[in-house]
Amino acid sequence: MKRINDERKVLATVIAACTTMGMISGQAWSQADDSFALEEIVVTAQKREQNQQQVPVAITSYSSIELEQKAINTIVDLEKSSPNTQFRASRATNSTLTAYIRGVGQQDPLWGFEPGVGVYVDDIYYARPQAAVMDVFDVERIEVLRGPQGTLYGKNTVGGAIKYITKKMTGDATVKASLAAGTFGQQDLTLSGQLPLIEDKLYVGAAISNMTRDGYGTVDTGYDIATGTFNSSEENYNKDVSVARISVEYTPTEALFFRFAMDKTDDDSNQICGTQSTQTTLTHPATGELFLASGDPYDSACGTTHKSNVENEGFSFTAQYDISEQLALKYVYADREGETQQFIDFEATPLDSFDVPASYSDEQQSHELQVNYDTERLSLVGGVYYFEGNSAGSFDVVLNGAPFMDGSHLGLGIGGDVDTESLSFYLNGSYSLTDTLTLTAGIRSTEDDKNSNIQRLLYNTVNSFPYSTNQGSAFTFGNPADDVQLATFTDISDADADNSWSEISPSAKLDWRMNDDVMFYVSYSEGFKSGGFDMRGNASTNPNVANGYDPETVETWEAGVKSQLMNDRLRLNFTVFDMDYTDMQLTVQTAQPAPIFFSSDVVNAGTAEIKGAELEVLAQLSEGLSATLAVGHMNAELIEVISAGVDVSATWEMLNAPNWTGQLGFSYDMDLGDAGSLVLNTAASYRDASRNFNNTTCSCDQDKSYTLVDIGANWYSAEGNWSASLYVKNLGDEEYKTGGYNLGSGELAFYGAPRTMTARVSYEF
Repeated sequence: MKRINDERKVLATVIAACTTMGMISGQAWSQADDSFALEEIVVTAQKREQNQQQVPVAITSYSSIELEQKAINTIVDLEKSSPNTQFRASRATNSTLTAYIRGVGQQDPLWGFEPGVGVYVDDIYYARPQAAVMDVFDVERIEVLRGPQGTLYGKNTVGGAIKYITKKMTGDATVKASLAAGTFGQQDLTLSGQLPLIEDKLYVGAAISNMTRDGYGTVDTGYDIATGTFNSSEENYNKDVSVARISVEYTPTEALFFRFAMDKTDDDSNQICGTQSTQTTLTHPATGELFLASGDPYDSACGTTHKSNVENEGFSFTAQYDISEQLALKYVYADREGETQQFIDFEATPLDSFDVPASYSDEQQSHELQVNYDTERLSLVGGVYYFEGNSAGSFDVVLNGAPFMDGSHLGLGIGGDVDTESLSFYLNGSYSLTDTLTLTAGIRSTEDDKNSNIQRLLYNTVNSFPYSTNQGSAFTFGNPADDVQLATFTDISDADADNSWSEISPSAKLDWRMNDDVMFYVSYSEGFKSGGFDMRGNASTNPNVANGYDPETVETWEAGVKSQLMNDRLRLNFTVFDMDYTDMQLTVQTAQPAPIFFSSDVVNAGTAEIKGAELEVLAQLSEGLSATLAVGHMNAELIEVISAGVDVSATWEMLNAPNWTGQLGFSYDMDLGDAGSLVLNTAASYRDASRNFNNTTCSCDQDKSYTLVDIGANWYSAEGNWSASLYVKNLGDEEYKTGGYNLGSGELAFYGAPRTMTARVSYEF
């Protein structure tokens, strides 16, 4: 209770400060020089263009120039400056996203699980986290929305949303080339451009980028079992990503707009090999000596091949008809598909002790019809959204005893797919009760239907050796003639695992504009993440696998203030929130004796309370100098967790929920006259300790806080066509963990990037 009262006191203090400063801004500062006032930020968080300071939503927005000057290269970089967020490449992957906002997300990227944070590209929902660690290029802005967003979006998002908005074409014929080089052999080339085919009516645009980098470390390979030595190596934490986009925009009349867009991402980066965070007990077969952990966090020795591939592609069609100045219709169709091949070594040795070759595939189609109605006092957004998708996959758990590398092993094959149909209706309206008081209310109705087939088989396979893409069984990449089935633990058909869930999710907001500079708001919203089926489920130990698990829900109260003070030189936004998180979908995995080896269950066993506060400040200190501050505080507690009929919440903790996050940054813009302009910037980003697993601590946890310091310089020519930049990230070469494994075979950790330096030059004509 004391914590709640403390947060109310903090909010009251900020309200009082903003009230006072608002009066100062409107009186004493009225005659101040406004030549270096802050620029307006336009967002589409409520599906229409609005000043960010007039939207009663906790939102952080990044413009294209800000993304460029801060060297925000991928979505994961956004966590540094967006309060109470954690965006990471999933453990052992390069481009699969694990996203958490205010302690809500999805840790497990297995097929069939839905993300807790929605990723949208130009209003297109990405149903799977594979390839969602998108590189930032040719973008107009990115918005990070915190809290449930269901009453305004096609797909319900329980924790929040990341909106990636690409640049809309201007109609001018332009080409831009950008070349970057940096440490670890970094080489990036990006080309983009647009061409008018019919003046003021028909445009075509394209962008292509190839990004490569050597690894931060190496993986010893070519293990000689007789001598216990390695004769080759592979790059670890390298990058080899290609991205291409093409779009066509047609405006036949002032009232009609059409857009067709296609994109493809191809990630051929090596599979990341984790580093032992505790010493393994496995030994060299020839010498009996332990496989010692590497002293370098980026070096390791895995027995799986390092060939991996993630492909994701799709197209979309958008049509918009402005019936009148007040009424508009919009239709969006999207079709996407992806393929993933990866190999995970859970013990970081060349032995066939616990290796997992895996493959995933997914496809989705969606239709969204949206109506926008906007008058002086009333704004309405309503729509219907239909989603249809299939997510499939399989993996082979390669298990073996001494001598581990004889070409024969036990395999635990797990596979299946999930078909999903989702139909939702949403309506959100804002009505100005007075000139200063606005009520916003929304409601969403969702029905999800899913069916799944699940298999879990035990077999013996032969002719399977380390470092081969054929390592494993027919479940993944092997030859079925090499397999002898020993047991069937799970064999569930689509007819057996068939369920549906429906939910009504409301939201309400009330905002009051004290004056032109200060707005206060309070809001309530609900969100849910759909139920599903545990694709690892063992029907021999859990007969309820076919029944699936139910949705999880989040109820959020939020109060905040948004202010533009000191004659538009100071932007101060502050929010407190209180969330009830119920029916949490918790994945519980434990090691088991042979022939089970490990068990996995997804249960609606958790209830949590999450309270916190967020402060975002942007101050224009002088004509050239500006400062930013972003602070997030969160207290996320598991109130009740039922495991095997016992409440274990006293020993469990929330994962990916650091208590404090923050960033302090400065930027200085210098006018160089005929030589152009120079922008210098620096930022220190702080992050508290966090856990990777609910039910256990692990040496792979980031068990202490850390601070990352970035510095950069950006030069722009006077003509505006040339630009160059130099950026150093993680200046102090801080060592920090981004994820890990603890599955009985040992504990492995994965690490964030060391100190890197990048130089970039761009030319536009």
